[in-house]
Parts: sequence; structure tokens; C-alpha cells
Amino acid sequence: MFSPGKKQRFCISVFLLFGVLVCGCTEPASARRKKESGIEASVKREVAIGARVAEEIAKNMEFVEDPLVTARVRGIFNRLTPWVKRPLPYNVHVVKEKSPNAFCIPGGNIYVTTGLIDFVRSDAELAFVMAHELSHADGKHGIIQMERNQKLSLAALAIAVASRGAGAAMVLSNVAAVAVSNAYSRDLEQEADLGAVTIAENAGYELSAGVTVMESLAAEELKQPWVDPGVYRDHPKISERIHYIASAVESRGHKIQRKDVLKLLIPRLGEEGGRLLLRVDDTVIVQAPASSGSRQLFEGARMVLQRALQMETPVYDIRVDEAGGRPSAVYIGVSCVLREPLPKGADSLGHVRLQLVKALTEARKKHPMANYNL
Repeated sequence: MFSPGKKQRFCISVFLLFGVLVCGCTEPASARRKKESGIEASVKREVAIGARVAEEIAKNMEFVEDPLVTARVRGIFNRLTPWVKRPLPYNVHVVKEKSPNAFCIPGGNIYVTTGLIDFVRSDAELAFVMAHELSHADGKHGIIQMERNQKLSLAALAIAVASRGAGAAMVLSNVAAVAVSNAYSRDLEQEADLGAVTIAENAGYELSAGVTVMESLAAEELKQPWVDPGVYRDHPKISERIHYIASAVESRGHKIQRKDVLKLLIPRLGEEGGRLLLRVDDTVIVQAPASSGSRQLFEGARMVLQRALQMETPVYDIRVDEAGGRPSAVYIGVSCVLREPLPKGADSLGHVRLQLVKALTEARKKHPMANYNL
């Protein structure tokens, strides 16, 4: 049922299916014990089901054992799992698959594809995707969606799988079919996205990653509309998800600042042929003969650019101020980048401004689907 090579790429999304026990302080101890016993049995059933599904995945998917890749994924995963509410025997695996996706099965196993690892631009983006999966699991979204679809019940699934006969294979195939062919409902997807913001924030990741990874998927969808974007199917539409994720990030007091997540607009100093060069990405912003004075001046400019030049910076915020009718300083907003007097042989302030605008424009071309007015 997981055979590779089908036109629709493999993107299993079978999610965890057990509930949360909430005990009221006035509930009798005998009732609590009965509930706890029922929850424990439910967990055991789901772990058993997950083990069978995992067997099928192991038969049909190639696992990646590269220690550098797995260490990166597990390191991120281990930062996220303390922030879910429901304890499960979580584990994460990397599988070889071109499509960008992540999925989880009953019992706590989560899978990340190599396509997703290649697709994301930072650990923060990868963390947001896995946090999305954990949020689905934490909210019991799998069982909620199955109940809405009226296709499977947990009890029937457990009985069929326990039989280990032809019925078990059919039921497991149905689990996979439901996962592949049915995206989550709009409300569940939104809940998972917003839950991912909470988990990522608690784990200490840059929340702008939730916006940037969705914008990258929007660009990929535009280039190749036939590609199934896996966990990020447009239910709701990607543009809508970008909007409410950004709103959630800002409501928590965080600014949307994409540069560090995307690894763009990075200023650095270098020396070539006796001249000191200040670059932003591949664009030379300003150069002058190398000297201790020019190095100190350019290092100060580099620090300002690292902080003040953002993907969201309006072009009109990059300006040259004048004093006495002559250019006196280059500003980004209220931050002064460079001011007169410049070292002898340095580029003019007007040239510096033009190069900053060029660097900003080139960076935005590499991430074209962003709405920088958010």
C-alpha cells in the first residue's frame, strides 16, 4: 500500500488516536481508576496498531541512517517533545522520499522525508513542520477526523489488527488510504498550525519560520501545481494559513523577521587586493583601501546592517540624509549605517544606498511569495 513510484507521492498522515484524561477534584477515586484503566488500554491498542503500521512502512520505505542527518532531526525533535501535553512513546525517523513531508502514525512514531530536509532553509523551519505534526497528535485530530469521515472506529481497527488475518491487512490499507486521500478539516489544520507556534515558541525557535516555510511551499505550488505538498495541503489555503500564523506570531509580541530563518541579507567583511569590502550576501555595499580606520568604520556598519536591514525593510527606509546641501549619512529607518567623513577612496554614500537597495531586491527574489507588508 506504500508502493513507491506512483504518480501521487507517498505522504502518509496517520495520526495518533488516543484521548486525554482530565480528572476533576470531586471525582470518586474508583471512577478515576476506571477511567485511567480505560485510557491505558486505549494507549496499548494504539501502540499495537502503530507497530503494525510501522512494519508496513519499514517494508516499503528506505530509512536514512546517515548520522549527521539523523542527529540533526532528532536534536530538533527532542527540543519539541517536552512541550506537548500528552505523554507518548515518541520517536522520529528519516525516510528517503523526494516530496517534502512529515507524518505520524499511532503509537508515537513520526517520519520526516529527505525531501522535506532538502526543502527547508533552517532548523527553525524543520522544527515548525514537526511541531505541526506533534500538535495534530496532541489535539487527537486523527480520531476526530476519522469520526467525522465515519470510516473507521478505534475499537474496530484494534480488533481487526489483533486478528492478524486478511482483515488486518485490509484495515491497515484503509488507514493508509484515509490518510493519503483525506486532508484534515480546516479547523483542525488551523489548530495544528497555531499549536505548532506554541510548541516552537516554548522550544525556543524563531517563530518567523512558520511563515517562511509556508511561503516557500506557496512558491513551490506555483511552480509545480501538480505536486502534492504533503502535510501542507491547502486545507485551508496556504495564503490563509500564512495570514493567521503571522497574526499569531505578532500577537505574542514577536516581529516577523525572515532574514535569519532564510539565511539572507547577511553582512560580512572581507579583504581583496588591498581593499576592504563590506558585502550583503553577494552584493558589495561599500569598499575602501584597507586600513585600521576603514575596518573599524565598516565593522560598525556591518553590525548595524545585521540588525537593521531586514527582508521586511521598506525601500524608502533606506535613504541618504543631507547636511548643508551635501550627503551626510546613510540610514535604514532610524539606524545610521555610515556617515561622513568616509575613508579616502571609499564609495560615495549615494552608491552605498543603491547597493543596499540592490541587496534587498536580490534577497527578496530568492523568497518571492512573501507579503512584506504583513
